[in-house]
Amino acid sequence: MAQKVTTRKANFSEAETKMVVTEIKKNFDKLFGKSASSEKTALWRAICNKVNGIYCKARDTEDLKKKWRDIRLKAKQTAAKRQKEQEETGAPKTPHTDMELLVLDTLHPESVGGVGNMDTSMARMPRPEGKPECIHLQGCS
Repeated sequence: MAQKVTTRKANFSEAETKMVVTEIKKNFDKLFGKSASSEKTALWRAICNKVNGIYCKARDTEDLKKKWRDIRLKAKQTAAKRQKEQEETGAPKTPHTDMELLVLDTLHPESVGGVGNMDTSMARMPRPEGKPECIHLQGCS
């Protein structure tokens, strides 16, 4: 029985990654807003064609979407690390790259640092006997 050989796609180059981030940021509201699904698909294809046209790689829209998710995750992790360093020492040691700054510009601050010092895992606490459990942070009696 012959084994099926699969080959990895080439890693994204730094220039290719920067182009992907720049194009996504430019079209962010349409890609992640309330645009029609067909419009979003067309935008992803246009970005993909632009990247493939310049860098001559066989990327598809799923590759770009995965790269965007990975870049956002890494930027969030770096930002959280910087925030923790700042709280502990007063000055962050880990600098942001230009690319991370572009990505962080698309995120809500709460998605990086959370909601103040609130532990959101405590939002569902048992109530005294006879009172229902509350999933809201305020307004239960």
